[in-house]
Amino acid sequence: MDLPNQIKQHKAESDSYAILLYNLRDIGIFRNVTENDYGIDFEIEFVEDGKVVGNYIKAQVKASEKLLIRKRDSAPTISGIKQSTLNYWAQLSFKSHVVAYAVDLKTENIYISKPLFWDVISKIDRNDSTKTIEFLPHQNGLKSQVPVAKVLTKAYSVFPSLLDEIYNHKLGLKNLKRFARLYADVFHYDIGSEVENQDDFATFLEVCRVLLFHENFDNSKFSDEEKKNRYSYQYWCNQTVNSGYGDEVVNFIARKPMEVLFPLYLDALKIYENRVFSGQYFWLHKDPTYLRLVYENIIPTARDHDGISDLGYDYPQNRRNNGLTFNSYCAQM
Repeated sequence: MDLPNQIKQHKAESDSYAILLYNLRDIGIFRNVTENDYGIDFEIEFVEDGKVVGNYIKAQVKASEKLLIRKRDSAPTISGIKQSTLNYWAQLSFKSHVVAYAVDLKTENIYISKPLFWDVISKIDRNDSTKTIEFLPHQNGLKSQVPVAKVLTKAYSVFPSLLDEIYNHKLGLKNLKRFARLYADVFHYDIGSEVENQDDFATFLEVCRVLLFHENFDNSKFSDEEKKNRYSYQYWCNQTVNSGYGDEVVNFIARKPMEVLFPLYLDALKIYENRVFSGQYFWLHKDPTYLRLVYENIIPTARDHDGISDLGYDYPQNRRNNGLTFNSYCAQM
């Protein structure tokens, strides 16, 4: 009797979904979208203490019976990703984070990627060649990689959105000179005087809240309470009141957050600059004004107090690539 044969690829996909759903079942609601699979298999909406909190990510699942673990850094990789899929992931990322899972069918280990956007746009180019995506490295000290995937899946649900990142990167660049002047003024003027521009100080804290989201402050000059409230303008206002200076932030109070956060803010701007230039072909077509903003605003190298203070009154007028204009840069690209 002739009967249908099970397609090997379909079985691998089915097994990988079962492994993923079983191990991550208590994270939230998995909505299967594989019926119209254009590069996404699940939408995962998160549940906290029995409440659907409204945070979600989109996920692609890759199955392998012989998952390739790169020797130099123990990172699993999956090759053969079409550029159309990369483009699709990039566009979806503007609405929600997109992550990928690699399921090792032999060991039933689950590996997770970072949110894919910044990595995939660096791989988009004029060629039709397929690309390779990578996952977070294998943790040799752990028998199972599932706990890592589980913890990071939940963590990604509270990451700033991509739109938040880009908006605050733009804001941070557009106001770089104003923030540098604010830094200089805070240390130059009388300690009991109110910060000259309260809005600039509040905006600086908000930009840092997003761009420094992943920053570790364990060894900073902040107290535990200050670490918890470091980006809150109202907190620093309250500190001013408690110090007997009034109800708006004074220079004495603003000095600590400015001194701790400003070098990190400059580092973050440099990180985002590198990300944008790595995906320059994508941005040239998606948002050339954003690419121009990054190209025309060179991040100062100063990170020490004196160097940053000098920026406030004598900001360097450097030009990139020996004065190459943005249009010429695009033409070369």
